[in-house]
Amino acid sequence: MKRLMDKIGILLGVFCLGVVPSQPLEAAAAPSQTAEASQTIQAAPAGKIRSTLDVRYFPGKGRQLLDVFAPPASGKRDARRYPVVLFVHGGTWMVGDKNFRGHTRGFGQALAQSGYVAVLINYRLSPQVRHPEHVRDVARAFAWITRNIDRYGGDPSQIVVAGHSAGAHLATLLVTDETYLADPALKLDASARKAIRAVVSVSGVYRVPDEQEFNAMARIFVDKVVDPVAKPKLAAVMAPMLMVLSRTVNPFHLVFGTDPEVHKKASPICHARAGLPPMLLLNSESEVPGLRDMTADFARALRKFHNAVEVKDIDDCNHRSILWQMHSGKSEAGKTVLDFLSRHVQTPAVANGS
Repeated sequence: MKRLMDKIGILLGVFCLGVVPSQPLEAAAAPSQTAEASQTIQAAPAGKIRSTLDVRYFPGKGRQLLDVFAPPASGKRDARRYPVVLFVHGGTWMVGDKNFRGHTRGFGQALAQSGYVAVLINYRLSPQVRHPEHVRDVARAFAWITRNIDRYGGDPSQIVVAGHSAGAHLATLLVTDETYLADPALKLDASARKAIRAVVSVSGVYRVPDEQEFNAMARIFVDKVVDPVAKPKLAAVMAPMLMVLSRTVNPFHLVFGTDPEVHKKASPICHARAGLPPMLLLNSESEVPGLRDMTADFARALRKFHNAVEVKDIDDCNHRSILWQMHSGKSEAGKTVLDFLSRHVQTPAVANGS
Protein backbone atom coordinates (compact mmCIF):
# COMPACT_ATOMS: atom_id res chain seq x y z
CA MET A 1 0.00 0.00 0.00
CA LYS A 2 2.84 2.39 0.85
CA ARG A 3 4.50 1.71 -2.52
CA LEU A 4 1.22 2.56 -4.25
CA MET A 5 0.80 5.80 -2.29
CA ASP A 6 4.42 6.72 -3.02
CA LYS A 7 3.84 6.23 -6.74
CA ILE A 8 0.68 8.36 -6.61
CA GLY A 9 2.64 11.05 -4.79
CA ILE A 10 5.39 10.95 -7.40
CA LEU A 11 2.81 11.17 -10.18
CA LEU A 12 1.13 14.16 -8.55
CA GLY A 13 4.46 15.87 -8.10
CA VAL A 14 5.41 15.24 -11.70
CA PHE A 15 2.21 16.74 -13.03
CA CYS A 16 1.94 19.60 -10.52
CA LEU A 17 5.50 20.76 -11.23
CA GLY A 18 5.22 20.15 -14.95
CA VAL A 19 8.12 17.76 -15.50
CA VAL A 20 8.51 14.59 -17.55
CA PRO A 21 10.24 11.66 -15.85
CA SER A 22 13.24 10.26 -17.70
CA GLN A 23 12.70 6.84 -16.12
CA PRO A 24 9.59 4.73 -15.37
CA LEU A 25 7.87 5.33 -12.03
CA GLU A 26 8.84 1.76 -11.06
CA ALA A 27 12.49 2.78 -11.34
CA ALA A 28 11.93 6.08 -9.58
CA ALA A 29 10.25 4.34 -6.65
CA ALA A 30 12.96 1.69 -6.27
CA PRO A 31 16.46 2.12 -4.79
CA SER A 32 19.13 2.85 -7.36
CA GLN A 33 21.56 0.03 -8.14
CA THR A 34 23.88 2.03 -10.39
CA ALA A 35 27.28 0.40 -10.50
CA GLU A 36 30.37 2.39 -9.65
CA ALA A 37 31.62 3.99 -12.83
CA SER A 38 35.08 4.61 -14.17
CA GLN A 39 36.62 8.00 -13.46
CA THR A 40 38.93 7.91 -16.48
CA ILE A 41 38.92 11.21 -18.37
CA GLN A 42 37.98 10.67 -21.99
CA ALA A 43 40.28 12.80 -24.14
CA ALA A 44 38.65 14.43 -27.15
CA PRO A 45 40.29 15.71 -30.32
CA ALA A 46 41.08 19.42 -30.46
CA GLY A 47 38.05 21.39 -31.61
CA LYS A 48 35.54 19.08 -29.92
CA ILE A 49 34.14 19.45 -26.44
CA ARG A 50 35.59 17.03 -23.92
CA SER A 51 33.04 14.82 -22.17
CA THR A 52 33.53 12.59 -19.14
CA LEU A 53 30.47 10.66 -18.01
CA ASP A 54 29.50 8.92 -14.79
CA VAL A 55 32.24 10.13 -12.47
CA ARG A 56 31.60 9.14 -8.88
CA TYR A 57 31.71 12.12 -6.52
CA PHE A 58 30.90 10.19 -3.33
CA PRO A 59 31.86 6.62 -2.40
CA GLY A 60 29.27 3.90 -2.82
CA LYS A 61 27.06 2.38 -5.50
CA GLY A 62 24.17 4.84 -5.57
CA ARG A 63 23.19 7.79 -7.74
CA GLN A 64 26.04 10.05 -6.68
CA LEU A 65 27.54 10.40 -10.16
CA LEU A 66 28.30 13.39 -12.35
CA ASP A 67 29.14 14.26 -15.96
CA VAL A 68 31.74 16.85 -17.00
CA PHE A 69 31.64 18.74 -20.30
CA ALA A 70 34.66 20.94 -21.01
CA PRO A 71 35.58 23.29 -23.87
CA PRO A 72 37.74 22.00 -26.74
CA ALA A 73 41.42 21.61 -25.92
CA SER A 74 43.94 23.55 -27.98
CA GLY A 75 46.51 20.79 -27.52
CA LYS A 76 47.89 18.21 -25.10
CA ARG A 77 49.31 20.91 -22.81
CA ASP A 78 46.33 23.25 -22.80
CA ALA A 79 46.77 25.25 -19.56
CA ARG A 80 43.58 27.28 -19.79
CA ARG A 81 41.17 27.03 -16.88
CA TYR A 82 37.51 27.81 -17.47
CA PRO A 83 34.77 28.88 -15.07
CA VAL A 84 32.67 26.00 -13.76
CA VAL A 85 28.88 25.69 -13.82
CA LEU A 86 27.48 23.10 -11.40
CA PHE A 87 24.00 22.22 -12.69
CA VAL A 88 21.35 20.36 -10.67
CA HIS A 89 18.52 18.66 -12.58
CA GLY A 90 14.84 18.99 -11.73
CA GLY A 91 12.16 16.35 -11.33
CA THR A 92 10.23 17.17 -8.11
CA TRP A 93 13.10 15.68 -6.06
CA MET A 94 11.64 12.30 -7.06
CA VAL A 95 12.50 11.60 -10.71
CA GLY A 96 15.00 12.75 -13.32
CA ASP A 97 18.74 12.52 -13.84
CA LYS A 98 21.73 14.41 -15.21
CA ASN A 99 20.69 13.64 -18.79
CA PHE A 100 16.90 14.05 -18.40
CA ARG A 101 16.10 12.93 -21.95
CA GLY A 102 18.69 15.33 -23.30
CA HIS A 103 17.27 18.40 -21.53
CA THR A 104 20.15 18.72 -19.08
CA ARG A 105 23.01 17.18 -21.03
CA GLY A 106 22.26 19.40 -24.03
CA PHE A 107 22.60 22.46 -21.81
CA GLY A 108 25.90 21.17 -20.45
CA GLN A 109 27.25 20.68 -23.96
CA ALA A 110 26.12 24.18 -24.94
CA LEU A 111 27.94 25.64 -21.93
CA ALA A 112 31.13 23.81 -22.91
CA GLN A 113 30.91 25.20 -26.43
CA SER A 114 30.60 28.68 -24.90
CA GLY A 115 33.73 28.43 -22.75
CA TYR A 116 32.54 26.92 -19.47
CA VAL A 117 33.16 23.60 -17.76
CA ALA A 118 29.71 22.16 -17.03
CA VAL A 119 29.26 19.65 -14.22
CA LEU A 120 25.89 17.89 -14.28
CA ILE A 121 25.04 15.82 -11.22
CA ASN A 122 22.73 13.09 -10.06
CA TYR A 123 21.55 13.03 -6.46
CA ARG A 124 19.51 10.60 -4.38
CA LEU A 125 15.76 10.87 -4.83
CA SER A 126 12.64 10.61 -2.71
CA PRO A 127 10.85 8.61 -1.46
CA GLN A 128 14.01 6.58 -0.73
CA VAL A 129 15.48 9.62 1.05
CA ARG A 130 14.02 12.80 2.46
CA HIS A 131 15.30 16.31 2.87
CA PRO A 132 18.09 17.23 3.57
CA GLU A 133 19.74 14.27 1.82
CA HIS A 134 19.24 15.74 -1.67
CA VAL A 135 21.04 18.99 -0.88
CA ARG A 136 23.71 17.12 1.07
CA ASP A 137 24.53 15.30 -2.16
CA VAL A 138 24.76 18.62 -4.00
CA ALA A 139 27.20 19.83 -1.33
CA ARG A 140 29.28 16.67 -1.82
CA ALA A 141 29.39 17.30 -5.57
CA PHE A 142 30.51 20.88 -4.91
CA ALA A 143 33.30 19.61 -2.66
CA TRP A 144 34.39 17.19 -5.40
CA ILE A 145 34.56 20.09 -7.86
CA THR A 146 36.79 22.18 -5.62
CA ARG A 147 39.30 19.32 -5.37
CA ASN A 148 39.17 17.79 -8.82
CA ILE A 149 37.86 20.13 -11.50
CA ASP A 150 41.28 21.52 -12.46
CA ARG A 151 42.03 18.08 -13.97
CA TYR A 152 39.15 18.68 -16.38
CA GLY A 153 40.14 22.24 -17.34
CA GLY A 154 38.00 23.95 -14.73
CA ASP A 155 38.89 26.84 -12.45
CA PRO A 156 37.92 25.90 -8.85
CA SER A 157 38.00 29.55 -7.81
CA GLN A 158 35.14 30.41 -10.22
CA ILE A 159 32.04 28.30 -9.68
CA VAL A 160 28.47 29.11 -10.67
CA VAL A 161 25.74 27.06 -9.00
CA ALA A 162 22.68 26.49 -11.19
CA GLY A 163 19.58 24.34 -11.39
CA HIS A 164 16.13 23.85 -12.84
CA SER A 165 12.87 23.39 -10.90
CA ALA A 166 13.61 21.14 -7.89
CA GLY A 167 17.27 21.45 -8.86
CA ALA A 168 16.96 25.25 -8.65
CA HIS A 169 15.59 24.82 -5.13
CA LEU A 170 18.63 22.72 -4.20
CA ALA A 171 21.05 25.15 -5.86
CA THR A 172 19.66 28.20 -4.06
CA LEU A 173 19.35 26.34 -0.75
CA LEU A 174 23.00 25.26 -0.96
CA VAL A 175 24.07 28.88 -1.46
CA THR A 176 21.74 30.62 0.99
CA ASP A 177 21.94 28.19 3.92
CA GLU A 178 25.57 28.06 5.05
CA THR A 179 24.98 24.81 6.95
CA TYR A 180 25.60 22.46 4.04
CA LEU A 181 28.96 23.70 2.78
CA ALA A 182 30.12 24.20 6.37
CA ASP A 183 29.67 20.47 7.08
CA PRO A 184 33.01 19.37 8.64
CA ALA A 185 32.84 16.11 6.69
CA LEU A 186 33.35 18.06 3.44
CA LYS A 187 36.57 19.66 4.71
CA LEU A 188 35.98 22.86 2.74
CA ASP A 189 37.94 25.91 3.79
CA ALA A 190 36.64 29.47 3.55
CA SER A 191 38.23 30.07 0.15
CA ALA A 192 36.49 27.03 -1.32
CA ARG A 193 33.13 28.20 -0.02
CA LYS A 194 33.75 31.68 -1.43
CA ALA A 195 34.40 30.26 -4.90
CA ILE A 196 30.69 30.60 -5.72
CA ARG A 197 30.59 33.65 -7.98
CA ALA A 198 26.94 33.54 -9.08
CA VAL A 199 23.70 31.54 -9.12
CA VAL A 200 21.43 30.74 -12.08
CA SER A 201 18.03 29.49 -10.97
CA VAL A 202 15.49 28.38 -13.57
CA SER A 203 11.82 27.90 -12.64
CA GLY A 204 12.79 27.39 -9.02
CA VAL A 205 10.90 26.47 -5.88
CA TYR A 206 11.97 28.88 -3.15
CA ARG A 207 9.47 28.00 -0.46
CA VAL A 208 8.07 24.64 0.64
CA PRO A 209 4.35 25.46 0.35
CA ASP A 210 2.08 25.11 3.37
CA GLU A 211 -1.28 23.39 3.00
CA GLN A 212 -3.08 26.53 1.88
CA GLU A 213 -0.51 27.41 -0.76
CA PHE A 214 -0.27 23.84 -2.03
CA ASN A 215 -4.06 23.54 -2.28
CA ALA A 216 -4.13 26.73 -4.35
CA MET A 217 -1.43 25.31 -6.67
CA ALA A 218 -3.33 22.02 -6.90
CA ARG A 219 -6.59 23.80 -7.68
CA ILE A 220 -5.06 25.52 -10.72
CA PHE A 221 -3.54 22.21 -11.81
CA VAL A 222 -6.88 20.42 -11.49
CA ASP A 223 -8.64 23.11 -13.50
CA LYS A 224 -6.11 22.59 -16.28
CA VAL A 225 -6.66 18.83 -16.27
CA VAL A 226 -10.46 19.01 -16.23
CA ASP A 227 -11.42 22.40 -17.66
CA PRO A 228 -14.60 23.46 -15.77
CA VAL A 229 -15.64 25.75 -18.65
CA ALA A 230 -15.07 23.36 -21.57
CA LYS A 231 -16.15 20.21 -19.69
CA PRO A 232 -18.39 21.26 -16.78
CA LYS A 233 -19.96 17.82 -16.20
CA LEU A 234 -16.61 16.01 -16.13
CA ALA A 235 -15.14 18.73 -13.93
CA ALA A 236 -18.03 18.45 -11.48
CA VAL A 237 -17.19 14.78 -10.95
CA MET A 238 -13.43 14.66 -11.33
CA ALA A 239 -12.28 17.94 -9.77
CA PRO A 240 -13.42 17.11 -6.20
CA MET A 241 -11.85 13.65 -6.47
CA LEU A 242 -8.53 15.05 -7.65
CA MET A 243 -8.50 17.70 -4.91
CA VAL A 244 -9.13 15.05 -2.24
CA LEU A 245 -6.31 12.96 -3.73
CA SER A 246 -3.92 15.92 -3.74
CA ARG A 247 -4.64 16.61 -0.07
CA THR A 248 -4.22 12.94 0.82
CA VAL A 249 -0.96 12.43 -1.10
CA ASN A 250 0.83 15.78 -0.98
CA PRO A 251 4.07 15.19 -2.94
CA PHE A 252 5.93 17.75 -0.83
CA HIS A 253 5.31 15.55 2.21
CA LEU A 254 7.14 12.68 0.50
CA VAL A 255 10.17 14.92 0.14
CA PHE A 256 10.15 17.19 3.20
CA GLY A 257 7.86 15.47 5.71
CA THR A 258 5.15 17.38 7.56
CA ASP A 259 7.06 19.40 10.17
CA PRO A 260 6.56 23.15 9.50
CA GLU A 261 9.97 23.93 11.01
CA VAL A 262 11.64 21.54 8.58
CA HIS A 263 9.72 23.19 5.73
CA LYS A 264 10.96 26.59 6.85
CA LYS A 265 14.57 25.48 7.05
CA ALA A 266 14.25 23.83 3.62
CA SER A 267 13.02 27.08 2.02
CA PRO A 268 15.74 29.25 0.43
CA ILE A 269 13.63 32.36 0.97
CA CYS A 270 14.02 31.88 4.74
CA HIS A 271 17.83 32.08 4.42
CA ALA A 272 18.07 35.39 2.57
CA ARG A 273 20.94 37.36 4.07
CA ALA A 274 23.59 39.90 3.16
CA GLY A 275 26.64 38.93 1.18
CA LEU A 276 25.09 36.38 -1.20
CA PRO A 277 26.45 36.06 -4.76
CA PRO A 278 24.55 37.63 -7.69
CA MET A 279 21.51 35.62 -8.73
CA LEU A 280 19.63 35.23 -12.01
CA LEU A 281 16.06 34.00 -11.47
CA LEU A 282 14.26 32.84 -14.62
CA ASN A 283 10.67 31.75 -15.18
CA SER A 284 8.95 30.49 -18.31
CA GLU A 285 6.05 32.31 -19.92
CA SER A 286 3.76 29.35 -19.15
CA GLU A 287 4.99 28.56 -15.65
CA VAL A 288 3.89 26.07 -12.99
CA PRO A 289 1.23 27.68 -10.77
CA GLY A 290 2.75 29.50 -7.83
CA LEU A 291 6.37 29.56 -8.96
CA ARG A 292 6.31 33.06 -10.41
CA ASP A 293 4.94 34.41 -7.11
CA MET A 294 7.66 32.53 -5.23
CA THR A 295 10.28 34.07 -7.52
CA ALA A 296 8.99 37.58 -6.82
CA ASP A 297 8.98 36.91 -3.07
CA PHE A 298 12.50 35.46 -3.16
CA ALA A 299 13.85 38.38 -5.18
CA ARG A 300 12.24 40.82 -2.74
CA ALA A 301 13.85 39.01 0.22
CA LEU A 302 17.28 39.06 -1.46
CA ARG A 303 17.03 42.76 -2.32
CA LYS A 304 16.09 43.56 1.25
CA PHE A 305 19.68 42.64 2.12
CA HIS A 306 21.08 44.56 -0.88
CA ASN A 307 22.01 41.46 -2.88
CA ALA A 308 22.25 41.68 -6.66
CA VAL A 309 19.36 39.80 -8.28
CA GLU A 310 17.96 39.75 -11.80
CA VAL A 311 14.50 38.39 -12.60
CA LYS A 312 13.31 37.60 -16.11
CA ASP A 313 10.41 35.78 -17.76
CA ILE A 314 11.34 33.86 -20.90
CA ASP A 315 8.78 34.05 -23.72
CA ASP A 316 7.43 31.19 -25.83
CA CYS A 317 8.25 28.33 -23.45
CA ASN A 318 6.91 26.39 -20.51
CA HIS A 319 8.40 24.82 -17.39
CA ARG A 320 9.97 22.02 -19.45
CA SER A 321 10.85 23.67 -22.75
CA ILE A 322 12.78 26.52 -21.13
CA LEU A 323 15.65 24.04 -20.78
CA TRP A 324 15.54 23.30 -24.50
CA GLN A 325 15.87 27.03 -25.14
CA MET A 326 19.02 27.06 -23.03
CA HIS A 327 20.70 24.67 -25.49
CA SER A 328 21.25 27.62 -27.82
CA GLY A 329 23.11 30.83 -27.14
CA LYS A 330 20.88 32.47 -29.76
CA SER A 331 17.61 31.86 -27.88
CA GLU A 332 16.26 34.32 -25.33
CA ALA A 333 17.00 31.96 -22.43
CA GLY A 334 20.45 31.05 -23.72
CA LYS A 335 21.47 34.66 -24.37
CA THR A 336 20.20 35.73 -20.96
CA VAL A 337 22.21 33.06 -19.15
CA LEU A 338 25.42 33.61 -21.14
CA ASP A 339 25.20 37.38 -20.69
CA PHE A 340 24.76 36.96 -16.94
CA LEU A 341 27.70 34.53 -16.71
CA SER A 342 29.97 36.83 -18.72
CA ARG A 343 29.41 39.61 -16.19
CA HIS A 344 30.29 37.53 -13.13
CA VAL A 345 33.10 35.17 -14.16
CA GLN A 346 36.16 35.47 -16.37
CA THR A 347 36.95 33.01 -19.14
CA PRO A 348 39.45 31.60 -19.68
CA ALA A 349 41.78 31.85 -16.74
CA VAL A 350 45.30 30.37 -17.00
CA ALA A 351 46.51 28.07 -14.24
CA ASN A 352 49.42 29.31 -12.14
CA GLY A 353 52.82 28.00 -13.09
CA SER A 354 51.79 26.88 -16.55
